Amino acid sequence: MAEHARLLSGAGHDVRVIAGRGEAALVPEADSRHPEVEALYRALGRGEADARAFEDLRVRLVGALRPLVADRELVIAHNVLTMPFNLPLAAAVGQLGRPVVAWTHDLAWVNGRYAAYRRPGPPYDLLCSAQPGVTYVAISEVRRRQVREVLGVDAKVVPDGLDLERFLGIAPATQRLLAAAGLAAADPLVLVPLRVTRRKRLELAIEAAGRLRQHHPDLQVAVSGPLGPHSDDNRRYWSELLELRARLRLDGVVRFLHELAPEGGPHPVGDAVMAELFRVADVVLLPSESEGFGLPVLEAAAVRAPVVCADLDVLREVGGPGLHLFPAAGGAAEVAAAVQEALSSPAAAGRRRVASTYAWDRILPRLEAVVESALA
Repeated sequence: MAEHARLLSGAGHDVRVIAGRGEAALVPEADSRHPEVEALYRALGRGEADARAFEDLRVRLVGALRPLVADRELVIAHNVLTMPFNLPLAAAVGQLGRPVVAWTHDLAWVNGRYAAYRRPGPPYDLLCSAQPGVTYVAISEVRRRQVREVLGVDAKVVPDGLDLERFLGIAPATQRLLAAAGLAAADPLVLVPLRVTRRKRLELAIEAAGRLRQHHPDLQVAVSGPLGPHSDDNRRYWSELLELRARLRLDGVVRFLHELAPEGGPHPVGDAVMAELFRVADVVLLPSESEGFGLPVLEAAAVRAPVVCADLDVLREVGGPGLHLFPAAGGAAEVAAAVQEALSSPAAAGRRRVASTYAWDRILPRLEAVVESALA
């Protein structure tokens, strides 16, 4: 409920959260732990339908809620209409003179834990009857089928979601860096955690990106390291990479994060940001022609990110099994094939599915569509 309020508020909707406790407009009787509500819940579980107590709570709830929704266009009731914890509230929300969306997480009627509430007559029938004028939303296809089975109505499906940045611990500074680099909506994000030096063969990453974009139009590549400090050739190499990137029309696809540093300023990727980049990457790519150790392999393994790298003895030694290898003398086609293999691995595919389907920013349009439909 808090996430829905945050999303809708961020999209410009005027949202008011009403609850029995917490940070909300408070209506004590809306709390399932309110003494009278809890006493009624227990009595109903014993088959003791106290009509007077029920009606008293319903009337008080309607009286308390109406002023709070008087300037609202819509009421969204989360898990209220299909669970027995506060049946007076379930009855009250349909009597507020506003369209109601019943956000259905659970249904008592199909859950054996609540068998004591599967009884005929009021108020139990609230749990198995669709209320008139209510739009039902289910959080999964399973719940949608159960809503159809129990209530006889077709529910819209809008799943729960995940705030990936918060879950992964991505700090605001890193989020701003990703946004500034045009990487925030990458699908997938390929991280190249290397300095810009010729032996890192970053041209392979650029050329592979051109091939991969044919199948992954939202792919982005982030080269996180600064220019190598020890050779004038690094600047010539950097110019060559820029020319290659422009020639392949990948200026908005392959991003060198040192480009975001202010003139004469420090490199924008410190240790903390680097760790967070590993956590948001779908694949870590190391196209180096040689390495003395290969620390990024360990860093990627620590966050369970799949690694694509040249078939070098030291990387096999450090990385162990599970690396996605391409021949050490291979070209862009072999690199692209190894990246595609990594993206097809269960872990990477599952991660991308979560990001593309269950991230809150993907769910917001579906949430808004329900609101618009209920108001139509």
